[in-house]
Amino acid sequence: MIPISSASGRRVLFYSHDGTGLGHLRITLNAATAYAKLRPQDSLLLLTGSLQIGAFDAPANLDFVKIPAMPKRDLYASLPPTAGHTGSHNSTIRIRTALALTTVQAFDPELVVVDHAPAGLFRELAPSLAWLRAEGRRTPLALLMRDVTFGIEQTRTIWAKEGVYPLLEEEYDRILIYGDRHIFDPIEAYGLSDAVAARTRFCGYLAPPPPRRSPHEIRSEIGAGALPLVVVSVGGGADGGSLLRAYLTGLRDRSGPPLFSYVVTGPLLPDRERREIASLSKDVANLTMVQFDPDFSAAMRAADVVVCMGGYNSITEAVYFGKRPVVAPRVPGAEEQVLRAEGFARLGLATVVGPEHLPAQVLWEAIETELQRTTPLAAPPAFEGLDAIARELALLAAG
Repeated sequence: MIPISSASGRRVLFYSHDGTGLGHLRITLNAATAYAKLRPQDSLLLLTGSLQIGAFDAPANLDFVKIPAMPKRDLYASLPPTAGHTGSHNSTIRIRTALALTTVQAFDPELVVVDHAPAGLFRELAPSLAWLRAEGRRTPLALLMRDVTFGIEQTRTIWAKEGVYPLLEEEYDRILIYGDRHIFDPIEAYGLSDAVAARTRFCGYLAPPPPRRSPHEIRSEIGAGALPLVVVSVGGGADGGSLLRAYLTGLRDRSGPPLFSYVVTGPLLPDRERREIASLSKDVANLTMVQFDPDFSAAMRAADVVVCMGGYNSITEAVYFGKRPVVAPRVPGAEEQVLRAEGFARLGLATVVGPEHLPAQVLWEAIETELQRTTPLAAPPAFEGLDAIARELALLAAG
């Protein structure tokens, strides 16, 4: 029986580092929201470096502590460097580490939920985790782990360097994977021990929040009418310039039947690229381009074709709404996105283009093929991740 509001309240700390994008913030907030439905009596606190924390809905019993954002790291360049770190991030990690520890000590959580980075970004949570285990304390720890962390060798190298394997072995009570091992199996890929595997749960993929607008409403709002609708997303946008250029270049040259394009460039698209994209989109018919859409899932549901990068939310939300997305994984350093995209493609759930080279012609051939496709989508994976994660966390909290 899952504990609900009749049980005593707990203090629960969530951590989402979100160095540049929006994905992990959205995932953490969605998990916290699902948890809050089971245990509305608990006090939830989110520790995050995201600049976009105010852009998304959050449960009423959640507050947040904002630590310095990595994209703003130049503001902290005058601080003394952090021992053991080099590069422009080192002074920022120093202040983030101190603020994280102070927050943990002041809030004194009875459950800690860490997303994606078991030791925190560049081990910034290590002092906090040590404090939670000091003097005989045994605060439950849960790791939320996406289907693919990074590339296989990259993940193994980072985890060995940052001491993650001992943390998983000795400290974490649950590893909750929001994925499906038929698409990617991190236990095997990353060499997790039998002991860690026994505390690991494959929870399924995360369903997006219900859209607030109907397909008719979103089509009317953006001016698409009854035209075929292609929806394009590059996530936060920090590294989405190449996909946007390829899409708009091909759109300008296209001579096929009319369609409508809804392009979301992301709030983190660099200014130089934003100006370039604005120039490419000038005088293009049947195009609406926005920086951000907090109800983007409504556009996904209304789309005839979804074009996206290989991020977790982009692919899984498209598949959730019955689309077979055209996926261009991020370059460079996109092995995580490539592994995910290829895993979905193997099951007939995505079409992959790139990633090394993405000519507009190649991208648009895939889009036109998808516009003409009449075969139904293959059976999708389970999307029960939020409920499964919430149940596991509630059991840990009830302890």
